[in-house]
Amino acid sequence: MMTLALVLLLLFAMVGGAVLAARRFRVSDESSGGAVGVVIAPCALALYLVAAAMGVVIAWEDYTAAEDGVAAEAGAAQALYWSTTAFPQDEAEVVRDQLRHYLTTVVEEDWPRMERDGELSAEGDDALAVLAASVRVLSVSDTGDGLDRLTARQEITNLSDARIERGNAAGDGIPSILLVIAAVSAVALAVLPFVMIERGAKVAYFWASVNLVFVFATTLLLFYLGTPFTEVLANDPEGIEAALAAFDLADDAIGAR
Repeated sequence: MMTLALVLLLLFAMVGGAVLAARRFRVSDESSGGAVGVVIAPCALALYLVAAAMGVVIAWEDYTAAEDGVAAEAGAAQALYWSTTAFPQDEAEVVRDQLRHYLTTVVEEDWPRMERDGELSAEGDDALAVLAASVRVLSVSDTGDGLDRLTARQEITNLSDARIERGNAAGDGIPSILLVIAAVSAVALAVLPFVMIERGAKVAYFWASVNLVFVFATTLLLFYLGTPFTEVLANDPEGIEAALAAFDLADDAIGAR
């Protein structure tokens, strides 16, 4: 809702500024070829291009980092699941049930909370704590499953680290200062062509309008890049859901033996 209000304000500033510029604040031919055309317009363009480019790069890097983090989280969950196959059946079932519950909570509670508020859910924290407790009580025996128990504990650490990284990524986004610079310079780029048009030059009005639409559209995209879990560049829980589906298949295979 806040983003929509900012976008509408930006559009109003561009269109309103263009109308005022065309009717009341037209500059002389000398100024068009002087301070306005040679200094102000290039500076506005440079600011806009730098801010927009940095914003896109930051948003893309946040997205790819979050994507890698989700993949690592799903991988740690799968490694934890398979490490339990060498455990006594009762211990293995407890860990697998808690692991499945945690991943389900990630999909059903974490993701909506990350999309809405940019933070993790308390239910996910609780589910991970219960899962960690179920692994922590496993004792390292002298039998062949000792390595698997150590692996399970390590994967719990990896899951915890991945959760922390996902929580940090949920709050990432393009810095506000870059959005402000891009918006202000975009308004200037949209309005300046109307300032420098000679009266009656219909073709110039057409191209100035095209420029306004283009600048607004590119700025709109910048506002809607969002965080790594919202808007245009949004990671989904597909990797976590795939891990859950793989657990169901593995359980069926184990039960069939």
